[in-house]
This record gives sequence, C-alpha cells and structure tokens, in this order.
Amino acid sequence: MPQNPDPNIFIKVPCFLTGRLVWDTDRERIKQKLAKQMVNELGYLISDFQVDREIRFEKEGKQIVSIVDLAVKIDGRVLMILRGAPGSVITREAGTIACARLLEPDYIVPWAVQANLEDASFLDVRRKKSIGYGWETIPTRTELLERTENWPPPRLPEKRIPLEQQILYSYDTHG
Repeated sequence: MPQNPDPNIFIKVPCFLTGRLVWDTDRERIKQKLAKQMVNELGYLISDFQVDREIRFEKEGKQIVSIVDLAVKIDGRVLMILRGAPGSVITREAGTIACARLLEPDYIVPWAVQANLEDASFLDVRRKKSIGYGWETIPTRTELLERTENWPPPRLPEKRIPLEQQILYSYDTHG
C-alpha cells in the first residue's frame, strides 16, 4: 500500500475531482493539473474520472500495489488511463502501458497518458508506442470517443500477464 508522505514536509490540498484533502506531492500536482485541464479545456466531465485505481499482484513473494492516477471511464468503458510522475515521460512509458494492459481483466485499455508538470506522452497501448508528445496531444473527450470506435479492444493473453506484471514491478518498485 502506498505510504503517506511525511506530514512535516507536505501539506494537504483539496482534490479537484473529489474535494477530499490529498497530500500535495509532485505526483498529486501532476494529477490535479491533468484533471483541471481535461475538465476545463478538453470537455471531460468530472464523472468521467476514476481516481487512484489500484492494480494488485504478487511478485517475488511481495504484494505489489500500483496506482493508476486517473482512469477515464465513459459509458461503462475505461478508454484511457493517466499517470503522472516527475522526470522524463519517455522513460516511464513502458510502465504506463503495462498499467493499461493490466487494469481491466476483460480488455486492454486502448489509450494512456504519462505526464510530468511540463510534458506528456499520449500512448497507443495496443501498439505499445507514443503517438505524440506535449500536453496538447491529450485528446478532447470527443476525440477520445472517436479514436475508440472499435470496441471492445482485445483481452490481454494470459501468457502476457506475468510479463506485464514484471514490467510494472520494475517501474513501480525500482524506477
């Protein structure tokens, strides 16, 4: 389970989406910036978001919990996930793609965003590659729905699950 930051260093601020008080960490600042831009500028609804979805699995005898900062769920379908972290977005793409491939048991979430406060990578999860860099590449709600016409996306093959878990484990515990 993620640990709470040291209260002597961080303060709590209200979450844009939930109104709950959250620790004002770098990761949280990125999440809040994403949420505000997507609602205020890109046409998403607050109700489209699921906050802090967990992916749980066991690796090397340890219980691993990875967090998807934001999942965009429209009409009962998670169409895109967003993860934020300081540092290079490029070096974190594989971990974010692994999250999108593991989050839903019945299908691969087709789109993902990895962001920091200055940059973002918009990812095609099925092809496992970035299709654009910069905050401006994050699609509007309408564009996301248009990009996701072919539903459902494929299910992750059982033999790929341990491989994707290994990728996520490496990124979330060592990187």
